Amino acid sequence: MSSGLLTGRFGTNGQGAGHFGSPTITGISRAEAIEWAQRWFTAENAAVAFTGPVPGSLDIRLPQGTPVSRHQPGPVITTPTLIRSQKSGVALSFMVPSRNSTFLGEALRYELLALLRHVSGLIYSVVILTTQLDDDCCQLDLILDPVPANTAATLRASVAAVRDVAAGGFTDDAVQAAHHALQALFTWDDTVASDYLTQMAVNGLLGRATPTRQALLDAAASMTGHELTATLTASLESLIVAVDENTEVRKADAAALKLTLDPYEIWQRHNGTDGLKPNESPDGHQKWRSKTSKAALTLTETHLLKLEPGQTKSIKLADVILVGDRSCGCICLMDRRGRSTEVHTDDWKDSKKLRLKLLNAFPPDIVRQFPEE
Repeated sequence: MSSGLLTGRFGTNGQGAGHFGSPTITGISRAEAIEWAQRWFTAENAAVAFTGPVPGSLDIRLPQGTPVSRHQPGPVITTPTLIRSQKSGVALSFMVPSRNSTFLGEALRYELLALLRHVSGLIYSVVILTTQLDDDCCQLDLILDPVPANTAATLRASVAAVRDVAAGGFTDDAVQAAHHALQALFTWDDTVASDYLTQMAVNGLLGRATPTRQALLDAAASMTGHELTATLTASLESLIVAVDENTEVRKADAAALKLTLDPYEIWQRHNGTDGLKPNESPDGHQKWRSKTSKAALTLTETHLLKLEPGQTKSIKLADVILVGDRSCGCICLMDRRGRSTEVHTDDWKDSKKLRLKLLNAFPPDIVRQFPEE
């Protein structure tokens, strides 16, 4: 679920761009793959790390190129938010200082396991994932794995647990457990050494410094529960909670958790045409009626509209960044937030014309051939 959290927080820009799934490479052509390699496989964007002496005969040559910008766009979600996710379970995501992100993750994992597993029996495990965002900040994700029947309870209990820890402080046992976990994590073996060198190479390409193993151990040894609690408290404003979309959650439920509910749906309520009936089209535009309901679709110069009794929803065409054309007649639309939908054109009358009009509404360079589902 961590990849979905990056896209949820940043949209399809920056860190979110590499994490919103395989649709971006579905149908990629050989020419595009070659162009991608020519752009990225250059001397300015490459680093080599060794765990042993560098062979004297080594001769690595890459063409010169232009360094890629290190600028990272800011998040699109800036307040505590509950997001519906296509992935199962529950996840908590924070933006925290890099210097103590690992320690904070281990301490939170201990507290969540103590409350949600050992006391309540709601989950089996807590997985920690961190993503470096810039020199000073990380995204810290904690992935919880309740069975479907326990998802709603886990959502409430996990958010309450995090807020309770922020208010009352970490237990001594949690702080000690985090100390022990970090000491074990930084035990110097071949795997850790290899991972460390890889991280040094990545940080070098991004213009970031890499702290030494001893510096990391010293920072962990000096970490106190008070400092850890202060870090958690400050990060609560960046909290994003993702929950399985099949879990029934109302706006009132999110508000009770002090979160704003984001359904994370590409179809948005279209306030400008709420009064339209299914047999009406704005400005005389063509409509396509559903074969099974009273709904209708209308395509304007700026929006795809879905007219249903009592409400109209829309997708802004300019926000769509990827169009998938499936051989079965379905058309996949994905917007800048990473939200998507499948338009099953066969469900609408005059489906062939609908499919053609919809595909022609977008620039050809964002339309890709997708496999049949």
